[in-house]
Amino acid sequence: MCNLLPHHSPETTTRRVFLTLLSGVLATSVARAPAASVALPTEVAGVVLPTTSLARSAAALAREACPDFLFNHCMRTYVLGALSLREQHFDTEMAFVAASLHDLGLLPALATARGSFEIDGANRAEQLMHAAGRSPEQGRVVWNAIVMHDMRSDYSAHQSPEAQLVAAGAGADVVDPDGIDRKAVEEVVRAFPRLQFKTRFTALLVDHCRRKPASQIGWLDSLCRATAPAAQRGSVERAIAQAPYSE
Repeated sequence: MCNLLPHHSPETTTRRVFLTLLSGVLATSVARAPAASVALPTEVAGVVLPTTSLARSAAALAREACPDFLFNHCMRTYVLGALSLREQHFDTEMAFVAASLHDLGLLPALATARGSFEIDGANRAEQLMHAAGRSPEQGRVVWNAIVMHDMRSDYSAHQSPEAQLVAAGAGADVVDPDGIDRKAVEEVVRAFPRLQFKTRFTALLVDHCRRKPASQIGWLDSLCRATAPAAQRGSVERAIAQAPYSE
């Protein structure tokens, strides 16, 4: 007897779960009053957090999907990135969306089977932009900002200001806030406490590398290689040798 139920790949199932979550977040952000949708400070260390409907939806999605330490990291990423780019103009709304959602791809519930966490998160942020009625160009700005956030600085330096903000903010929060006033950093941490960030974030990264050891191309690749050294990552030489040419 034939099975009449449609088959869904893991990627399709994950996408449907995410879209269900996303639709709920969007509906909630419309139904609730702005102040009740996401309880964030209006200003931290002199940086104003955007309060548009799209910004609230991104923050609500991040808060719904992320453990508390990761949500706070995303908020610190925006504020520290804005402090790093004090002298540069950037679109606050798009930068906030990208910062809020830049680590979604690390969460098993929102990850595809084989994609890098940067691309998984970027795809979902782009879906949020589309659902909010934003232009494809704006969606690409957010997508690129997330994908590029943990590449080497000589890559991010040539990207949009929004991408530079997320890269600078994430780097400042994870590795080194050098160049940012120490009192400002302390204020950011008071507003969004770290909550054992070093230990919990490292555990999240290691778990990601165990699940998808060959998925990374950026900063996380070295950890994934150390975590799963025997994982098959393909061969450049083999790929060239097997190309359908005589020479």
